[in-house]
Amino acid sequence: MERHIYPFTAIVGQDQMRKALVFNAIDPTIGGVLIRGEKGTAKSTAVRGLAAVLPPRVVVRGCAFACAPGQPEGLCPQCAATAAQGNPLPLTEGPTPVIDLPLNASEDRVVGT
Repeated sequence: MERHIYPFTAIVGQDQMRKALVFNAIDPTIGGVLIRGEKGTAKSTAVRGLAAVLPPRVVVRGCAFACAPGQPEGLCPQCAATAAQGNPLPLTEGPTPVIDLPLNASEDRVVGT
């Protein structure tokens, strides 16, 4: 069953949140956006709506870390070894995932150290 996603452009009255999400999509080095608010204020809806309009991302097929092929310095050991042998990395294209994290999640617990 496919889940209906409310369009990002249809969200009204949340200008600061929308701007922050768009800026983070444009420049991921910002490091993320913390969205807080009362229940029912379109927090999760806005994030899922934005993910639906983002372009598909290209990753290495079968890689557990979803390595980005255009960043050789960021490849996992397995993808780096394949690339070092001169073999082309198999690629796949897919939607930008939306991942729900608990409030107490820290960066080292999410991505490791």
